Amino acid sequence: MRKPEVVAFYQQLVTDLTPDLAPFEKIKKITLISREFTIEAGELTPTMKVKRRVVEAKYKDVIDRMYQGAA
Repeated sequence: MRKPEVVAFYQQLVTDLTPDLAPFEKIKKITLISREFTIEAGELTPTMKVKRRVVEAKYKDVIDRMYQGAA
């Protein structure tokens, strides 16, 4: 279930925490997923680093939806 007020809260939080970034560095869109990344699901290393390739592959559809119409 998507709640626009929750997404808006986090978008504002990101904006508030990154005021000194140049416009091309700023985070313009965010998407929240319903669970945290875990080692068991293969998204994190044992030292809690994100496995970017795994996350990009697993959430390709979510990432693609974020960039639809952005060109």
